[in-house]
Amino acid sequence: MMKRYWISMMIICVLGSSFQMQAQNDLNLLLQDELEDEFPERSGFVFGLNLGAYFANKASANFYNGSCAFQLTDNQAQCNTIAERLELGITEQQVQNDLEIQDFSIPFDSSPTNMRYNPGLLVGFRFGYRFNTANAIMMDVNYANLRAADKFTLITNLAPDNGQGTEDIRLFNIIGEEDRLNIALGYRTAMVINETTNWYIGAGGHLASVRLNENFLEIEGTTYSLWVNFVGPNTFNGPVGNLTATGLGWYGETGFEAFFNEKFEANIGVRRSRDRIRMGTLDDKMANWQVFLTVSI
Repeated sequence: MMKRYWISMMIICVLGSSFQMQAQNDLNLLLQDELEDEFPERSGFVFGLNLGAYFANKASANFYNGSCAFQLTDNQAQCNTIAERLELGITEQQVQNDLEIQDFSIPFDSSPTNMRYNPGLLVGFRFGYRFNTANAIMMDVNYANLRAADKFTLITNLAPDNGQGTEDIRLFNIIGEEDRLNIALGYRTAMVINETTNWYIGAGGHLASVRLNENFLEIEGTTYSLWVNFVGPNTFNGPVGNLTATGLGWYGETGFEAFFNEKFEANIGVRRSRDRIRMGTLDDKMANWQVFLTVSI
């Protein structure tokens, strides 16, 4: 009898332990399902809007400094230096009238050598596909309008103000404007910080397309385009093409992304691109920066 009793107790213990392990497994699966329901794995197509700032390399800003170190690629217009432009047609007389002077000269070093771009407003779209919460392929199509500005010098025949030296030197604005279209296509991967936030890094190919809009001087409220071809006493031809050229490069980026419920996500990031910038006869590789906020579904 005792032997049967101990055998029965052993069987009961084994079965009880088995039932307890099964119950614990069922509970773990239930908790895992609840977590997955609360923070589901994200996958599928992504569509978003980009808004940010574009910081262009100053190396290409000197394209607009009035020295015409680089030429346009247009049959109907050419780049005129500051001195050449102010001597075309009746321009010299007009400048003299506006400044109320009898004569002026342009020094050999009148062109600025350190022109810079103002930060440009960046807007665009995002298209992509998420394999999971951490890994995705993304393509951004962004547009920015850029303006480069500085001062050039002009010397009049007037006597200088007291304490101003031996010449009457005036400073006036020289300005260049352009549009840039940037397309970034690449892969990104992320390190999960918590259930709703990732830190990501990414890299890929980058296309930069530059359209030259204008390069002009401002003297007493009157503008004088440097990109003209003199035809007659008061007749000029401007560019007939859209002066657009495209180059390929690469980019790297990093940032943080946050997820909201099952559909919405947002990320703030910074991107450095190494672009081939082509502007007229200028053709060089240089680094540019983008800082952006993206809201996606």
